[in-house]
Amino acid sequence: MAIDTYYSQKNGGFDVYPDNVKKKTFFRANDRYTKPVTVKAGQVLKAFSFLETDATGKVIAHSGLSESAQVTFTALTAGQTLAMAGLTFTAGSSGTTAVQLATVWSGLSAGYTGGTVAGGVFSGTLTGYNTEKVDTDTVIFNAVSAKTNATDVAATGTGASSATITIVQGSTSFSPIAGVLAFDVDASASDVEATAFDDASFWADALIWAVDPAVDTITLSDGTTKAVTTYNTGCFGTSKASNLLKQKFVENSGFSELGFLTAGEAV
Repeated sequence: MAIDTYYSQKNGGFDVYPDNVKKKTFFRANDRYTKPVTVKAGQVLKAFSFLETDATGKVIAHSGLSESAQVTFTALTAGQTLAMAGLTFTAGSSGTTAVQLATVWSGLSAGYTGGTVAGGVFSGTLTGYNTEKVDTDTVIFNAVSAKTNATDVAATGTGASSATITIVQGSTSFSPIAGVLAFDVDASASDVEATAFDDASFWADALIWAVDPAVDTITLSDGTTKAVTTYNTGCFGTSKASNLLKQKFVENSGFSELGFLTAGEAV
């Protein structure tokens, strides 16, 4: 029996979807359970993304715990300023590249008060958000307060146009996880019947925690790609909001918690 066939039968009941079997690191050796779900029209979702159930019983992308803002940078010229979430960056005499901007704006915690960094100087105080890099020119701002619709991140200053911001609003409640999608689904035009894991031990790194510029599309049967629905807000990386969602993942669900370990690490 081929390895892929073995795992499709052993770890999730993929017999009717053999072409959709993805990573195997998600699973343990014990039998895992799947369930049929209806993905609501308007959703475009990657395999392994979290689901929640709407009022009609259909599944949608999970809204997560806190607000997030994805910021993609372009270069600043000498002396231009860029202010976001209470923190202001002023470009140095040689200007600042998009890669430099993403680097200096990443890895910051709320309360950061700035100073001289590569390509310029920070002033002010970062308020309400932690930041993490998600691509060479892109940073995600995760709101530090869970279950709060935080003040939106907005760019001001003479170089405000250098920051393109995509915001996912925060929610004041947390919906229980309704499952993990088993394969990519394009439900942009109408509801789609799909399969979700609702009882599975897991390695956290195998799951999709947030919109990631490197994996934010699905490939359709004709070879074209389509952008996914914004999902799992405030859950990227190791921020407080991200860790909170990870801790709450198994609450009110049938999932077995293995702990949030490195993929491949033995338990």
